[in-house]
Amino acid sequence: GSDEWHKQRKESHKEVERRRREVINQGIDRLAELVPSAEKNKGRILAQAVDYIHRLKATEAKNIEKWTIEKLLADQAISELTSQNEQLK
Repeated sequence: GSDEWHKQRKESHKEVERRRREVINQGIDRLAELVPSAEKNKGRILAQAVDYIHRLKATEAKNIEKWTIEKLLADQAISELTSQNEQLK
C-alpha cells in the first residue's frame, strides 16, 4: 500500500473511533438524565446507574410480592362474598 492508502486508512479508523466514542458518550448522557443525582463523571454515572437499577429491581420484587398477597386476599374475599351472596338467594 502507498502512503496515501495508509493515510486514508488511518483517517477512516480515526473517524470510526470518533463515532464510537460519540455513541458511548450519548448513551452515558442519557443514563445521567435518568439516574437521580447523577454526576458528570462518566465512571460515577455508570456506577450510579448500576446502583439505581439494583434498587429498582428490589422495589419491583417487593411490589410483586405485596401485590401477589393482596390479590390472594382479594380473591379470598370475593369467594367469601360470592358464597354469602349465594346463601342469601
